[in-house]
Amino acid sequence: MYLATLKRNERSSYQIRRSLENSEGNHISEVLFDLGYTPSDFFTIFDDHIVIFDEDLLKTLAGTTNKNPEPILEELLFDFFPSMVQQQLLTFKGRTASYKGRLTPEELQAINGQIHIFDRRRLYYLRYGAVDQSRLTKLHEKCCRPLLGQSRDEREFYFMAEEKALEPGCYFQYIFAIFNLKNDFLQSFAPWLPEALARKEVANSFTSAICRLQKDASFWKGEETGAFLHPHLFRYICMFFDYIPHSPSFQRDFARTFMGQHRNFRWPEPKNQVSPEAITKLFGISHAALKRMSKPELSRLYRKKALELHPDQGGDAEQFIVLTQIYTTVLQQK
Repeated sequence: MYLATLKRNERSSYQIRRSLENSEGNHISEVLFDLGYTPSDFFTIFDDHIVIFDEDLLKTLAGTTNKNPEPILEELLFDFFPSMVQQQLLTFKGRTASYKGRLTPEELQAINGQIHIFDRRRLYYLRYGAVDQSRLTKLHEKCCRPLLGQSRDEREFYFMAEEKALEPGCYFQYIFAIFNLKNDFLQSFAPWLPEALARKEVANSFTSAICRLQKDASFWKGEETGAFLHPHLFRYICMFFDYIPHSPSFQRDFARTFMGQHRNFRWPEPKNQVSPEAITKLFGISHAALKRMSKPELSRLYRKKALELHPDQGGDAEQFIVLTQIYTTVLQQK
């Protein structure tokens, strides 16, 4: 069983559904109970921590499963409980969980037959955060186990819940990875740095990919798609077009500089690793005082100290180099 969230007139309504296998061997969804706009109407809180569910709700679910429906409802409606009740349930959560062990040959066969490549790409990114999915075959089959026996509808609500952990700034990378858009680009950095690609070209590639998925019967299996984009895919349109990717990273700057300089690569200058005590010893004043000095004052102090440390004047060559590095760094910051 799972909780389906439906958008109606800018409000969310909720249904309890389940997946079942039809005569053709496909898994389809079935509505068990309509909770309407306020699922909290179907339970009451007794003594500040005990949840009592509606009798009609319990009776309906009891007729569809041989398990106790109350623990199932506690998990499905957890987000609608008061915080005190949630804390109470979290205290005991997982204590009765059982180890499922290794995948059986039957499960492995079911995974190969049921889990679509698009589902695998989503699992791979959500588990490992990998934009480059060249090692997709290394995805452990146990990651696919929660999807077994589910209808396409239930799987999409599963992924919706998992995708809540993503930051909006990661949506662009996520879309690029799961729709395998790298195949449309020849740039060597495309599999791991899609932000450096032209946004319009990526948008065209994404639009074509989502249209192909809309028409992919092996993905929908028993689910009606209709003439318009399926609601389960529409959220990816919003992810791609409504959110801005993370601000430019060092990797993106590095790639663009690398390409702009026609591959005339030079390693960046090493950062100053001199301790504050050494700076004070060299200049006679603290690093903070150096930063407060004007450019002319800094230059006069540098020339004075350079004359003392210059090798031609009998000074220490290594200290002279360090003095010059510090002076250059502080001067660039003004």
